[in-house]
Formats: sequence, structure tokens, C-alpha cells
Amino acid sequence: MKMRSIVLRTLVPCIACSLGLLLVATGAATMAQQPEPRKGPLEPEEERQTIHVDPGLRVELVAAEPQITSPVAMAFDEQGRLWVVEMRDYPNGPAPGEPPEGRLKILEDRDGDGFFEDARVFADELLFANGVMPWKDGAIVTAAPYVIWLRDTDGDGQADVREILYEGFAVENPQLRVSHPTLGIDGWIYVANGLRGGQVRRAGDDDAEPIDLSGRDFRFDLVHDRAEPIAGMGQYGLTFDDWGRRFVCTNRNHLVPIILEDRYARRNPDLPAPGRASDDQTAGGAAEVFPLVDQFTTSSLHIGSFSAACGVTVYRGDLLPEGYKGSVFTCEPTGSLVHQEVLTPEGAAFSWKPPREGVEFFASTDDWCRPVAMAHGPDGALYVVDMYRAVIEHPQWMPPELRERADLLDGKERGRIWRIVPENREDRPESPRLGESSTAELVALLDHPDAWWRTTAQRLLLQREDPESVAPLRELARSSKSPEGRAHAAWLLEHAGELDGETLLGLLGDDHPRIREQGALLVERRLAGERELLDAVIDLADDDDARVRFQAALALGFVDDDVILDPLATIARLGAGDRWTRAAVGSAVPGRAGPLLLTLLDAPQNLTEDIDDGRLTLLQELAALVGTRRDPEECAEVLEALWQIDRDADRWRLAGLNGLADGLGRRGTRLGTFLGELPGAIAAQTAEALAGFADLAEDADADPTARRDAIRLLADAPWDVADGALSRLLVEEPDQGLRIAAAQALAARAEPEVAARLLGPWRGLTPAVRREVAQGMVARADRAGALLDAMEQGILAPRDLDANQSRRLREHPTPEVRDRAQSLLASSLPAERAAVLERYQEAIELPADPHRGREVFRKLCTTCHRLEDEGVVVGPDIGDTRTRTKAALLTDILNPNEAIDANYVSYTVATVDGQVLGGLIASETASALTLMRAEGQTDTILKQEIDEIQSDGVSLMPEGIEQDLTVQEMADLLDYLKNWRYMDGVVPLSEQE
Repeated sequence: MKMRSIVLRTLVPCIACSLGLLLVATGAATMAQQPEPRKGPLEPEEERQTIHVDPGLRVELVAAEPQITSPVAMAFDEQGRLWVVEMRDYPNGPAPGEPPEGRLKILEDRDGDGFFEDARVFADELLFANGVMPWKDGAIVTAAPYVIWLRDTDGDGQADVREILYEGFAVENPQLRVSHPTLGIDGWIYVANGLRGGQVRRAGDDDAEPIDLSGRDFRFDLVHDRAEPIAGMGQYGLTFDDWGRRFVCTNRNHLVPIILEDRYARRNPDLPAPGRASDDQTAGGAAEVFPLVDQFTTSSLHIGSFSAACGVTVYRGDLLPEGYKGSVFTCEPTGSLVHQEVLTPEGAAFSWKPPREGVEFFASTDDWCRPVAMAHGPDGALYVVDMYRAVIEHPQWMPPELRERADLLDGKERGRIWRIVPENREDRPESPRLGESSTAELVALLDHPDAWWRTTAQRLLLQREDPESVAPLRELARSSKSPEGRAHAAWLLEHAGELDGETLLGLLGDDHPRIREQGALLVERRLAGERELLDAVIDLADDDDARVRFQAALALGFVDDDVILDPLATIARLGAGDRWTRAAVGSAVPGRAGPLLLTLLDAPQNLTEDIDDGRLTLLQELAALVGTRRDPEECAEVLEALWQIDRDADRWRLAGLNGLADGLGRRGTRLGTFLGELPGAIAAQTAEALAGFADLAEDADADPTARRDAIRLLADAPWDVADGALSRLLVEEPDQGLRIAAAQALAARAEPEVAARLLGPWRGLTPAVRREVAQGMVARADRAGALLDAMEQGILAPRDLDANQSRRLREHPTPEVRDRAQSLLASSLPAERAAVLERYQEAIELPADPHRGREVFRKLCTTCHRLEDEGVVVGPDIGDTRTRTKAALLTDILNPNEAIDANYVSYTVATVDGQVLGGLIASETASALTLMRAEGQTDTILKQEIDEIQSDGVSLMPEGIEQDLTVQEMADLLDYLKNWRYMDGVVPLSEQE
């Protein structure tokens, strides 16, 4: 696969964000483009009184100005000192010619009253530093493009060495940068990449192969000097639970568990694995929040929801009541609040919900209160970093007329850190002195009930690399009464290369499910050579705990032997309804999907004994893996097994055949064509079945899902059967979704008559179906020529193609098509943008009607944008249009490539079988990527089938929209975009004031 000019993105349709993608701004512009009047800043004690927390808790002040200013991150070291990162020159950075103002400070509470009154600068002139983790004689700090180790080698309390550890993290936007260095239970240090990726290498090693972070996060191990990309990706926030399970966040997604790591997806290149992360929000809508302030956001659609989620933290302390342990807390600075979610295991992943509806864990009535990060302390309390700023927004995301607003730096010299403790707490714990602890004492602290003590002891043991720790660690891993202590000890042994088989067997057979899970994770690289360990993992196949079974499946995937088939079949059957379990099983069987499927269909598994969506999906996904291998013998065996099913046979066969067709299609092969490579009897039986599905496809009384599956299979049925059914469905079927499916099935066929079938009814097709027809014509070189023929004959006009389809024709890889397209489509090419903008300037001042503009929006914009519950969320959220000037909106519409959010850059993918596909990259795994285009339609392509992938360098929103807009229509559209929220009495006009 050739890769060129590509940066893969996660599709997150938001315009901006907080500290990782600084989205929202209290004081964002109103209709009149002026900041809302605000109260002035409060003194720390005054602000404390505005903060409301759960009953039974209270808030204490830990640090404030002048000791700290503009804090964004904090961490406690082994001596109980508080390290604080200050981002003083947020949001624009230093003035030209001036040094950065970022600083790292060390604070101490010398009198023991809980307030850290002593502060000194450890390091200054840090550019947009945003994360800190103590390490040896200093601290590791994230300050893109670098991860830096700041060291105090002479003991004077200030950094005298600045060692760049890793370089190459993206710096496209000051807020979208690497952050949150965090030690994992496995001894690696993890960071969130900030969404913009980078080409990262060990500093000073110019010969090192750069690590591509596109779509991924990053981890490194300073003890063994190694680094690698990992599943992600996080924006500004990264945390672990007690078992090393990682969580990140993005501005709209406040809680994203990382379920499937890249190393598993990567081992089976035929697997289009689900996304590496799991969350419960769509890209266009986030979880609800309940601020006590007026939550002004750049997008009005974001009010009352997360728009700047950051600092996600799992509480692992022992001070707050037991009900808080394991809860996940996320900051929302635009709402001056911290939100809580209670996790519930669900399959291999989680579900979650707030413990109290309509009330936040932490919320202030002071709209300068800006929670941006959290941390644990040695006392077991939960700490909140409050940047305390008037405005939390980067000017890049503001209307142009507000980018020089005077209040951007208001609060620069302020900042607070809060401690949340039980209301009745009276004692003040002494500061820890772990730096003086012996190795044996540190090992004993791995049993501590509070995670701060365990992880700090772990860090110190990693730093010391003391051989004397092995014996007590082994004893702890085998006999501790604390499951968390056993897990920490086992991982420290593994990191030191001292984890023995006896200890592993003990973990795998432990009574605690999380310890069995850790055992399956720790053992995976040793299974192939140690049968006793393999048998212990096989015994986990029917474990009562879904997460244990999930990890066992991932471990079994490291064994290249048919012995894994029975346990994997058991895991798959028990977890068929869980997409992550199915993905784990799929990752474990490169080359064995067929035998696994046969094992499932045979006794004693008997998958078809019961029927449900999970089992049907499991069958289809495994059949797709079989199809991807294109092994005639394997496919024939699966087909023979399908014909032996006698219970709910049609549903099972539809699932199996669609799976085979999907898999073959990923390798550029049609099922109908592939039948010629199968034994005659099974090929004839399959062809007969495919033909039989034509009746189901046209049966108006049948289940729509079954009909859609049958329509998809007609792409592979004999042409004399498929032709009539698909042609009728394309024209006569009342369900537009099924018409689109018919167009896709026709487009997937190679017969020369297909072009005529697609284009013949063109004038009677709806816009959505026309778009799919045009897509099917553009994707193939032979049909692209037929499309241009039809254009010459007047069957369709250049304006009937959207701008992206026109561009793909003008840039087609086939010279003949490209030359003809450039000639035929010349009339639809947009004029020079400056001239177009000049011609439409009149629309800014023309009298306009937003109701007419609504109709223009419905006609031209709803295929990629959504307002007032109409349209599809493909392009950016445009709910913020009311805050922008008409002049700015006009530029956005007519010159969309002036400033492109990287999430919305269009890509072109050429496959090895000659298809040319385009769209946004909605998701990417180690083995596949998914493109999204208008109407939310998607194409998934296996990476091994990609010949070339290239960024088009342009926005998915096309230039040339003026071809379909008069100046008056543009005026109406601008008026609608400015005033849609206030039309029809939805919001009284007085709210605009």
C-alpha cells in the first residue's frame, strides 16, 4: 500500500474546544457581536462560596494567586510537594520577539494548614506547557512539539537541565497539543496526542524511524528506552482506573474508554475492527450538563451539553465516601462545573450515567471559575485545577471582529486549586516522605487502599531498578489480600523481566475477576511456548466475567494452533451481543475464521440453536473474514454449512452470504464471480439461493432489514435475475433507503448494461438517489466515461453533480476521462474566488427573508449540515452561525478552503481493483479506514486493498456553490443562518439583546 500526503482524522464535527481543542467561550458573541457584560473576578474566598458540591462534601482552597497564575495541570511528588504548570500566555502565546511565559512551579505547605503558601519557579519560558509528571530529580512536561524532562541535578530547587525526550508532536494549533503524561500500571508513560498527531521520534536520534501518531495516542518507557503509538485518541485528558484501563476525552465526548488496543487489531489485516475507542456520544451531540452560570458557547447548539470537556479523571482515592470510588469526573470549563459519571460494566466495555439527574458534582455560580484538570493527592482528596479566566477560547475559533477583544487575558494573573473532602473531615494528614522509604517499604505500599500511594511507590520502584525488590514483589503478587496490590506487583515484575510462570498461574486462577483479567493480559506473549499457561487461559473461555473472556480471546490470538478454536468459539457464542468481544475473537483468527465459524455451527456450540441480532452479526462478521481470504475450499465449506441450517434458514443464510460478499468485496472480488472457483454443486446451490433472494428484495411486506440484505446480495446474483429486480427497485420502491441500496447494488456490478440502468431513470430520481447513482458512475473508469457520454447527450447537466464528484472527474486517474471531464465540466468550474466574493458582496446588505433562506438551506446544505433537526451531520456543526458576521459567513460559503478544520479535509482513496473513492476519514483502525460522504453514506476499505491514499487538500464543502445560488438567495441564506434560532417565536427576540 502506498501512503502519500495523509493525515488521518477522527470525525468530530465541532468548531472548537477547550485546552485540547479550545471550543467555547463564556462571553461569546451575541447577535450584535459584542461580549456579554460580566461580573468582575472574585477573590478566592468569595469564589469558594459560589461553589456547590455534593451533600456531605466541602471545598477547600489549596493554592491561589499570587502563588499560582493561570494553572492548567498539577501533580504531587513523593514528598507531598505540589507541581503546577502555568499557561500564562494563553491563548495567543508570547508576543513577537518575547519569550514564552509558561512556567512550572513547586508549591509546599510548610505549616501543615492545607494551604500551599510557599511557591518557587522550577522552570520558566515554557511554550504552551500543559502537563506534568514527577520523575527522578525533576519532572516530565508536555510542551509540544516536545516531551521534556526538566531536571534539577545540583539540588538548588530549579531545573538546570532540559532534556528533550521526544520531538515531533504536532503544533498546528496552540490548544491541540500533546498533554497529560501519566504513568500506567504497566510501567509505560502515556500521553494524549491532542488530536493533531505528529511524526514523533526520540530526540537526538535522527536515524530513528518516526512514529506516526495519526489517529493515535503515544506511550514511552524511560527505563527500557522504547516508545510506540497506541489506540486513542485523546484531546486534553487521560486517566486510568485501578486495573490499567485507559480513558480519554474530546471536547464533546467527555468519557471515552479505550477498549481495543492497536496491537490486537494489527495482527489480523483482514479485520475491519471497530474504532479503538468506545463512547456514548455521537460526533454531533454530547452528554447533558447543568451549569449554574449562563453557558455561552461558540455554537448555540452546545448550550446545556459538553463543548469543552477536558481533564477526565477516574477517582481512585480512599478519602471520599465509597460511592465515589471508580467514578469518572470530567471538567467543563464553559459551564464552570465538574461532571460525574458512575461506570457499569457492559460486556467488554462500560455504560455510565450520572448519580443524580440535573445536578453536577461541582458547579459554581461564578462564571470566571474554569475547571480544566484534576488530580489525586496523598490525602485521598480530589483536586480541581481552576484556571480562573474571563474567556476560555482561542481566537482562531472566534468571529474575526472579536479576535482582538480586550478581555482575552483577563484573569492571567489569577488561578486557584481546590480540594474536595468530606464535610466532617477535621484532621490534616502529614505530608508523605516516600523519597526516604526503603525498597521493602515501597513494595508494601503497593497494598495501600489509595491509588496515589500505590502509583507513587510504583514510580519510585521503577526509577530505582533495585534487584532487591524482586523477592518481595513476587511474594506480594502471589499472596497479598489486596487485588490492586497483586496487580501492581505483577506488572513491576513483568517490567523487570522477572515474572515467573508460577506467579502467572496464580493470577489466572485467582478468585478475583480483575486479577484473572490481568493474568490473561500479562501472559499473552508467553502462551505459544508454555502449554500449562495456555491451558489456564483456555479455562477462562467460559468465565462468568465478560471482561475476562474478552482478554482471554485477545491472549489466545497469540497462539498459532487450532487448539484455540474451541475456546474462542465459546467466548464468541457467550459474547455474541458485544461488539468488542466479537472484535477480540476476530483479531485472534487470522487464517482461521472459517474453521472457527464451522466450530460455532457444529455441536456442542450450536450457534443457530437460538437466533438474535448478536449471533447473526457474529456469523456475518466471521463470514466476511472468510471471504476476505478468498480461499475457495474454505468458502465452500462455509457455504455447505450454511445450507445445512434448517432453523430460520433464510436469516442465517442472508447473514452468511452477505458476510462472504462483504469480505470478497474488500478484496475487489464479487461473490457472483467467485462462485466460478467453487465446486460445481455448491456453486449452483449458492447461485440458486442468490436468485431466490430477488423475490424477498421486492416483497413489500417483508422486514425492511431483510429486504436490504437481500438487495445487497443481488449485486452477486445471476444478472438475468438481478437486472429486473434492481431496476424496478431503483425506480418504483417507495422507501428511499431501499432505492439507495438498489443503486449501490447495481453500481457494484460489472455488466456493461449497468450504466444504462443507472442513468436511464435519472430525471425521475430523488436527489439522494441521484447522488448515489452519480457516485457509482464516478467510481469506475468505464462508467465515468458513460457518465460523460450522458452529459454530452443532455441526459444530465454538469450542475447535477456535486462539486466533489466533478472534481474527481476532472482529476480522474484515467487520462481520457480526465481530459473529457475538464472540457465538459469547464462551465461548472468556479470563478476565481476573489471575483465571486466581490460579486456576492451585495448579499450582505440586501433585504432578506430567513424563511426563504430556510428553503435554500434545505435544498443545498442538508446533505452535510444539520440545523433545526433537518439534515445530516457530516460537515462541521454550524449551530454557531448566529455569532458570525454575514461577511464571515459569505466567505465561509464561497471560499470554504480559506480555513479548513483538519477534521473536514477530503481524501481520495484508490483501491487495487481500480475504484476511486472520496470523503472524510470518519474512522481508522490498524487494518481499515472508513470514508464518509454526503447523506452520511460510508465506504470501508481494508488497508491492504488501498493502492494510494491522498489528502485532496480541500474542504469537503465544495467550492462553486454559487452556481446554484442567486445573489438574492444568498442574502436569504445568510439571513437564515444568522437568525434561525430566533425564527417562528422559538426564542423571543428579547433574548438577542
